[in-house]
Amino acid sequence: MSNSAGDKYYWQGPRIRLRAMTREDLEVWLAEDTDTEGIRHLAYGVELPKSPPAADEFAARFANFKGTDERIMFTIETLDGEVVGGINIHTMDPKNGTFGVGERIYRAYRGNGYAAEAKEIVLRYAFNELRYQKYNVSCIDTNAAQIKALIRFGCKEEGRRRRMIYTAGRYFDEILFGMTREEFEEKYPAQ
Repeated sequence: MSNSAGDKYYWQGPRIRLRAMTREDLEVWLAEDTDTEGIRHLAYGVELPKSPPAADEFAARFANFKGTDERIMFTIETLDGEVVGGINIHTMDPKNGTFGVGERIYRAYRGNGYAAEAKEIVLRYAFNELRYQKYNVSCIDTNAAQIKALIRFGCKEEGRRRRMIYTAGRYFDEILFGMTREEFEEKYPAQ
């Protein structure tokens, strides 16, 4: 995928494109609220059920690239326009040049590489346009699929915080991963 100046549409990969999250996208988000294990891995616990007013409040805060000082929210859709999930840049620390990314692929679309493709686009943007120098991410130690995906993506395991997450009646470790700009550019060179 080439995203250097003058090339094809920056926000598009071979199978997906990123666009601004809209209020309409949150209808799918609400429908996916029954994915308890997916939410447990994402939020480190079971969340209370979401309501349409909560979705409206979230949309008022972040849809159409509002609130970008806190989060930059994207919808992930196939090139045919089918919404498959979302991705966002968060925990942005301009002083130290660090950031995090959260992605969620809806159940019916998992295992197709959409998250990795979206993450490559978002990291390229954060490193090359926003001047960040390090991507940080963590996950619960039982999320084997996420651990495997992070390693395959090129992230390095940086540590473990023991007994940091309490859910399902017990404590779990949090595993810390990271990727520097140089590591990203080595694995995903501009073409």
